[in-house]
Amino acid sequence: MSGTYTLYGRKGCGSAIVAAALKLTRLPYHYQEVDDQADCPEYERLLKLNPLGQVPVLRLPDGTVMTETAAILVLLHLRWPPAGLIPSSEGGHLPVFLRWIMVINAQIYPSFTYGDQPERWLPGVDNPKVLTDTTDGLRKKLWLQIEAAADANGPWFFGATFCALDIYIAVMHHWRPGPVWFAEYAPRLEAIAKNVARHPRLETLFREQFG
Repeated sequence: MSGTYTLYGRKGCGSAIVAAALKLTRLPYHYQEVDDQADCPEYERLLKLNPLGQVPVLRLPDGTVMTETAAILVLLHLRWPPAGLIPSSEGGHLPVFLRWIMVINAQIYPSFTYGDQPERWLPGVDNPKVLTDTTDGLRKKLWLQIEAAADANGPWFFGATFCALDIYIAVMHHWRPGPVWFAEYAPRLEAIAKNVARHPRLETLFREQFG
């Protein structure tokens, strides 16, 4: 579909995954940084698009609003398959891709929702940080499973085949438990993250997002 897409996001957040995908699809887009302070005009505009107040939000050229990173990536893949965001059904990579992309979106992502603001989910509890500790522990276990499934020789999760899973890894390895932990316990994923950050079409974006 012709026209310009608008991506609403925050620096260093999950919107960086969608921004990277847009860079690879070469679809024209405008980026709108959204301050997460409740009294900011940008945040009020975001709430009209997504009542949850979460990013990323992608407004399509026809005005349709999309949320949820995985759903957005599926749409972008359908609109620009040459970017290779989702593996082909040939070669056996697709079922594995679907498994781990769902683990990331359904289990790892929500661990931040609960762990980042434990007092919101455990009101009145003396030590709500216990929720942060337990979700951080779960996240490490899940990343270790993904580490074991990654191709040992790289440069991507599926060896020579690049896909959106590599983008997720590159962005999320900056989040807790962080690059130092990945370097020690998940070196395959750390290597993938570095390779994505050096991708010629993504290098500038990752430098802007993560320094």
